[in-house]
Amino acid sequence: MATSSKTTEKHYIESNPLVIQDSFEGYPLNYFNLPLHYRDDLKSVLIPYGLVQDRIEALASRIFSDLHIHIPEQLICMCVLKGGYRFFSDLVSKIQNENRLRNDRSLPMSLEFIRARSYINDHSTDAIEIIGISDLNTLNNKHILIIEDIIDTGVTMVALKAELEKYKPKTIHVVSLFTKRRNDKKCIFKPDYSGFEVPDHFIVGYALDYNEYFRDLEHICVMKESGIAKYKVNSGDKVE
Repeated sequence: MATSSKTTEKHYIESNPLVIQDSFEGYPLNYFNLPLHYRDDLKSVLIPYGLVQDRIEALASRIFSDLHIHIPEQLICMCVLKGGYRFFSDLVSKIQNENRLRNDRSLPMSLEFIRARSYINDHSTDAIEIIGISDLNTLNNKHILIIEDIIDTGVTMVALKAELEKYKPKTIHVVSLFTKRRNDKKCIFKPDYSGFEVPDHFIVGYALDYNEYFRDLEHICVMKESGIAKYKVNSGDKVE
């Protein structure tokens, strides 16, 4: 019996984002369980929680396959607080699952938590202050994975990466759960790994907040204009 000469293409996980088209307005709210205290403030569910988790699992598999690091070296998983904490926790957990289930290789990791401030008195600046690591010189010759929730303009991430590069790490990779497709096209940074590319909507949920609200919302949702106005704060009372 003849055997097929066709070669099977190796399956791989896409590192580029799953694109949510501008024409997609989201799913009706009445198909989902949502907190009562937010229902009147939301327009639609853009990305359900289950899809978010599936995509994070896929990103974890791709990162695990791409980054070949061996003891005594470690991958420093760097969480950008506050918004990145939920994505960080789930992504690291799913990479740990790969470590537990694979018997051919592993990916050693350590964890760091930072806050990056790129503004003074609400004005964006080229300088950035990194809070959370007492001695940045410890990053010398290390492998870093920056884990961020969303890339909007990309200004903060460009500044953060440039600041970290001053300490001469061996490698820096960036993973973002969301990248925003801005109407003004003003995005100057592309992460190495991205979960979803979303339209220029005002989105909240899965730790994406609006003035510290909506972090307790599981799904990624689009806000109503009335909701944006309801939770708006005066510039003098801006929550960092």
